[in-house]
Amino acid sequence: TMVEEGKRRIDVDGKSYLLETALRADFALVHAFLADYSGNLSYALTARNFNPVIEMAGDTVIVTAEHIVPVGVIAPDHVVTPAPLVDYLVANR
Repeated sequence: TMVEEGKRRIDVDGKSYLLETALRADFALVHAFLADYSGNLSYALTARNFNPVIEMAGDTVIVTAEHIVPVGVIAPDHVVTPAPLVDYLVANR
């Protein structure tokens, strides 16, 4: 079919499936509620649903935040996105 064109087909237990690769992005633009100076992020409300997924799809992650606080202010169990995933933290002025 037209859907199959250019896609890899794999066989699992005798059934044939199309393999759809993950989407990639050059940049991921994210807005967080809290960020610390290292780049650990915490979100408010529904931003927690999609921002972490977008960050993992982006080659370069650029973040703005409502509040930027010193390291240690965000409790470890409230960190949703760890600092190693963040490339740039931009302060709103």
